[in-house]
Amino acid sequence: MRKGMLFVILLCVSFISSASAQLYKYDYSPLYGPLPPNPLTITTRLSYENYRSIKLLHAAIMNFGGGEAEVNKLVDQYAEASALYFQNRFTESAESFKKNQIEILNTTKRLALKYKEDTAALLTDSIKLNIKNRFSKSFKMIRERDTSYEKYLDNAQWGVAKANDYYDRFKDAKAVSSLDLITSIYYFRAAKDNIFNVIKVQDMDKTQKEDLLAKYKKEMEDNKNKVYESREKGK
Repeated sequence: MRKGMLFVILLCVSFISSASAQLYKYDYSPLYGPLPPNPLTITTRLSYENYRSIKLLHAAIMNFGGGEAEVNKLVDQYAEASALYFQNRFTESAESFKKNQIEILNTTKRLALKYKEDTAALLTDSIKLNIKNRFSKSFKMIRERDTSYEKYLDNAQWGVAKANDYYDRFKDAKAVSSLDLITSIYYFRAAKDNIFNVIKVQDMDKTQKEDLLAKYKKEMEDNKNKVYESREKGK
């Protein structure tokens, strides 16, 4: 995402947030029923929440989602909603921010499901690898020198359980903040980190270990919330 666009969005967040001090005035009687939503309040809240979500999801979208095109779509929607606000079209701006919120939520749902599936597969593979290595040592009467993999495996299982809890509770959410599902993605990442540590401490052939870890370069970079850039030509 272009730095200039990020700067503009940051300015929008600052300006719109300052508008929360303004009063939303109109003729209203309690006889009309519940107080209608305040467009300025909606705009102020979503300008912050949507910006935060796009920022947190950037690396995940680039690595495992629709890439730059999907990021730009979300940013363009955000910019359109902000433009309406600065033209004093507050009701239209609030509606536009709500559409942006739903689009962000749908993107987060797709990403969270992918992280869930990928992490479950990685955990299964790491457990199988560990068991096979233990059998191999047992057959050769080799005593284990390093059992730190047990700690990493326990941490990975805990991380997956925590991530699944967030995912299962919010995977069917409608028109709400994406933060809880984003939290599940970050727990899945933490679980992956521990899974890779399980591999790293395994007492196994060095070349085999390096080849295995090389398969997960993108995942390891993504775990740092960074966009993976392959050094291989054409990728």
